[in-house]
Amino acid sequence: MWLLPSAMLVCAQGVAAPATIDVGDAKQLLMDGLFFGKQAGIALRVHPALKTGEHSLERDRPWESATPNWFSVVQDGPVCRTWYECYDIEGWPTADDTSFCYAESADGMRWDKPELGLFAYGGTNATNILFRQIGADGSRSRVHGAQVFVDTLAPPEQRYKAVSQGIFEGFTPPHRVAGMVSPDGLHWTRLPKPICDIPADSQYSAFWDSAVSKYVLYGRVGGRGRAIGRSESSDFSSFPPLTLVMQTDDQDPADSDLYNPAALRYPYAANVYLAFPSLYQHRSDTLDIRLAVSRDGVHWSFPERAPFIPLGAPDGFDAGSLYLGQGLIRQGDELWQYYGGSVLKHEEGELENLVKPDGGRTFSRAVSRLDGFVSADAGAEGGSFTTVPLSFTGTHLELNLQVRAGGEVRVGLLEADGTPVAGHSIADCDPLTGDHIAATVTWGGKAGLSAFANRPVRLEVRIRDASLYAFQFAR
Repeated sequence: MWLLPSAMLVCAQGVAAPATIDVGDAKQLLMDGLFFGKQAGIALRVHPALKTGEHSLERDRPWESATPNWFSVVQDGPVCRTWYECYDIEGWPTADDTSFCYAESADGMRWDKPELGLFAYGGTNATNILFRQIGADGSRSRVHGAQVFVDTLAPPEQRYKAVSQGIFEGFTPPHRVAGMVSPDGLHWTRLPKPICDIPADSQYSAFWDSAVSKYVLYGRVGGRGRAIGRSESSDFSSFPPLTLVMQTDDQDPADSDLYNPAALRYPYAANVYLAFPSLYQHRSDTLDIRLAVSRDGVHWSFPERAPFIPLGAPDGFDAGSLYLGQGLIRQGDELWQYYGGSVLKHEEGELENLVKPDGGRTFSRAVSRLDGFVSADAGAEGGSFTTVPLSFTGTHLELNLQVRAGGEVRVGLLEADGTPVAGHSIADCDPLTGDHIAATVTWGGKAGLSAFANRPVRLEVRIRDASLYAFQFAR
């Protein structure tokens, strides 16, 4: 499996890839220019997630009377779990206006708010509240922008970790990045000191990155307005300050910035990091969700400047502002993500508007095909690309592709110098049509490629009226 050296950017960012990329037998996404040696008539296309319109979770408890807000979702064995914060009318706006709550689902569509008996509200402990404030005396506060992740390498008592905004005495301003740990996701302990000594706001993203054998942390920093920074550490309790890694540029709408990271390492392909920041457009006061990609989690690019999850219709529940919840759930060949949508725009999020019947934030589900975030696309006129030299260890080539009516995809095998391989050229390829997650490429009905493993070859790919998402030299 090829790992991008830390000092090297992907081709799409103007720096050459290594002479030969070892892709092994791992799946590779066509989300940037990394694999393109040359191309003509090919465009990278972002495929927006399909909004289901479901109201997966919305306010229906007294402690949610103002609105739910930031949340994260984890697929934890057979159970889908979500942790979310919500505000109530009675406490607004004080340091005790926020409940940190829990819900779960067996299918990712119908969510239950269990009566946990952990925290009483309004005279009853039949609530799904985990806590209202957490931490030692003197640095006890609500959480804001919390993100939960599972750390499979941690001791059992720290299997669940979370990052959020916290308030700590002795810091100016007192809002700093806080850490929490839990054995079960229900009983939490806040670490006594900030895990990153920077002012904290909106939601943070954190996870263990096996590529660097460190925890990584993403959050808000200054840049071109609001921007995204990154830090890494072998110790979850202590991160150096974030370094700017992502911001808007002149290709984005004027007077816009990035509100939150929603970053993750993609688990189903090699060397893929995805982020889903909300693009805040100040002139319209709206936020929709964009897609950024990276090969190392440090150097990011936007394949296309278009919403990944767009705003809803003017009369819809998600017409004004959208934020992606942290996390990703796989169901078969689909990927499910969840976002919080509101009819309210950014500056309209005051209590007088939240308490209106349609004012609260609603969580909803959005669906993508497996690996289907970005594709190499060509229209009816056709297009082609030739890869840089590749080394592989698999036995046959599989493609994730969607071919429209009248279109096709063909693949030819080339020597590293560009010479077609006899019997495996474009002309020999059996055309691929239809919609497939893993279509096997054949040449004259034969798929075997073992004879070409572990030596540099190139792929020549011709696309007509089709989207090609990924390739894999599978076993």
